[in-house]
Amino acid sequence: MKLTVGTGFNHLAGLADQFVNSDPGLRKALGDCELSIGLASEAGFGVPAHAADNAVFAGDEGLLGEKQITAAVEAMLKADPSKVQIHPKFNLESGKFDQKFVMAGDEGFDPIAGQLFSPWNIAFLSKVWKEPLAYSRAKEMVRTEHAGNNPWAEIFTLFLEQYAGWGVIGQTGSLQNNMTNDVNVLNGMLSAPIINMMGTYSLTLEEKRRSSWGPVGSSPLSRKQSYLNYVMDMMECIMMYYGNPETKTYGLMDINPIKNWDSGKSMKDIFNSNLSTTRGSDAFRLIAGKINDFLTRADNKFDHIKIAVSPEAYNYLTSMPYSDVYDATTAMQTFAQSYLAGKGPNGSTPTIEWVADPLLKANSIFNPNSFDYMVIQAPEIGGGPKNEKQPTNFWATALDKFVFPVIPGMYNDQYKTLKRVAGIIAPIPAATEVWAGFGTQG
Repeated sequence: MKLTVGTGFNHLAGLADQFVNSDPGLRKALGDCELSIGLASEAGFGVPAHAADNAVFAGDEGLLGEKQITAAVEAMLKADPSKVQIHPKFNLESGKFDQKFVMAGDEGFDPIAGQLFSPWNIAFLSKVWKEPLAYSRAKEMVRTEHAGNNPWAEIFTLFLEQYAGWGVIGQTGSLQNNMTNDVNVLNGMLSAPIINMMGTYSLTLEEKRRSSWGPVGSSPLSRKQSYLNYVMDMMECIMMYYGNPETKTYGLMDINPIKNWDSGKSMKDIFNSNLSTTRGSDAFRLIAGKINDFLTRADNKFDHIKIAVSPEAYNYLTSMPYSDVYDATTAMQTFAQSYLAGKGPNGSTPTIEWVADPLLKANSIFNPNSFDYMVIQAPEIGGGPKNEKQPTNFWATALDKFVFPVIPGMYNDQYKTLKRVAGIIAPIPAATEVWAGFGTQG
């Protein structure tokens, strides 16, 4: 065991060392442990950053605060102290650790931590059950474009190109050729500020030295980075839809004004209606009309359309029969089989893909409104004289992931993960349309 001793504590350190080394088993078990003994006021012996919130035992009388104990627990303490636990609880006002006494039946009582069950009497399952997490499919809705030439730039810029002028039919103009307007190419730029997205995690000295974590073998330490990456990805997905008004970073919902779906005709209203026996047909006509308008405005230039809806709206569409009497085919199947509009320059009918995304549902931390959203997005379009495929509105990034240490500490090291993004760049606004109240209107 490694001992770090402050001024005036050599005798106590010698006793501790003698106690550990007197037992070969204890000496082996504590071989990788470190024990620091010193005054909190002395450099190198202050309370570690996370110790106040994770105390197991507070032995310094000067740090002990109030005694929190009920009459029932006090009686149990006198009758059988082994059935009572003491939890140090840091008091921000006093700066001390209050002593909270609990017994079986009280909130916070942990029989395993209290050693009422010995470890050899506990059967551990050698795997960890992980909490189900939220998800998003926003990254399927838009392409991501990386500006790799300058990851530390402040502005993300897209170069634009369009034609100007016209040709002439029936005459060639005067000899001086002053009756024509040359065909030309106009260039422009579309720019957006780049912002930083950051997340941190800390590794304590104990975590870095510990090779395994109890019966399950692996340590949660190895998953901290994975969970941080998940958080960063979810932040990115939220911004893809909703943007970030504080930094003027745009999302898909900021490209065009959000439209309101027909009142009283949400998918929930149609599904629950008792007035129609052709609910799937009613839904089909409504959706087809909106997509027709979307394609017509772009002269059928889009050959692939993605439609993101809330899981509730998706479930209504995939379970609503076209007709209660004649055809049990769901509205979603009918749409896939029967929608043939939108034939474009290549002579083919556009493919339509439906995506269920929880970020669009109503009454959530992402969307506190009583209505949900539907996002219609055409990811690509042909551009230029040769009709070359290119993204329409895309998610712009300058730096995808950069991990670096922030605070090398005595007890813990903090690491930061950095992303640098510019939000949604929208050179083709007609490729995005957002509807409020498609699945439910509250």
